[in-house]
Amino acid sequence: MLTRRRRAAVVAWALVASLVLHPSSALADDGGGACNGPDCGAWGTQPGSGGDHGGTGGGGSDDGGSDGCHFASITVPCDGGDLGWWSSPCYLKPMAAPNPDPANGEGFWYWATCFAPNASLSVGIPMWFAAAQGPSPEELARRALATITLKGPAIGIGTAGLVFTPVWLWTTVTPNTWGPISASASAGGLTVTITARTEQIVWDMGNGDSVTCTAPGTKQGAGEADRPSPTCGYDGYPQPSRTQRGGAYTVTGTSAWRVTWAGGGQTGVIDQTRTSSTTVRIDEAQVVNR
Repeated sequence: MLTRRRRAAVVAWALVASLVLHPSSALADDGGGACNGPDCGAWGTQPGSGGDHGGTGGGGSDDGGSDGCHFASITVPCDGGDLGWWSSPCYLKPMAAPNPDPANGEGFWYWATCFAPNASLSVGIPMWFAAAQGPSPEELARRALATITLKGPAIGIGTAGLVFTPVWLWTTVTPNTWGPISASASAGGLTVTITARTEQIVWDMGNGDSVTCTAPGTKQGAGEADRPSPTCGYDGYPQPSRTQRGGAYTVTGTSAWRVTWAGGGQTGVIDQTRTSSTTVRIDEAQVVNR
């Protein structure tokens, strides 16, 4: 760990060197991989929350919130492109240690482009940190997750509509309703790739019964209403639905998504659920006497 006097010397050197060696860059557009979903919050809040700043510029900053990255009241891209990632009030991009290295090989060096109090980007400066900065592999995985859409089942129900007759349950299989679906996110030379798949669907039949299926189910064909589904189904409603609200049972399918990620020499899992619902009318079978 550097002493306070030594750290001040490092910062002073960095400030002087920055004015000579490196021009400022334009703020990059966030592009299509913007961190704009509910699962990107951890990434957006992490930069700037830790580490030991060797120097700083600007003020009146805000480390961001669960809804993205911010400087004061301004929403800024979490990923600054060529500028690096957001660490309020600066964008940080890894750089090689200067030669000679006033930190003697300790810590980490970043090229910092910071917002001034008037919200303009300042000239970039080398900045030293005792600990590595930037998002962790899991935070990048959540950022990648925020760029894809996971949905509940696209519900299909096949039934004769009578009590004690089989009910077939299925979802239309697409990357967004069953998987697999993949995405990647990168920052500071680190890339993490995620792949999401549905592990199971829990079907709430609306009468207190439930069915758990690990397959997407099979669409019921013509002439199959009296047969049980070969992959995912309910034995049948014992009571008609006329006493239910709207005269129908509400069937809810909850998809359990498992998102696996790998990158930076690490792996992990993020579990998600998505829900869809529909209704089904069930009548009593009529007995005909002749």
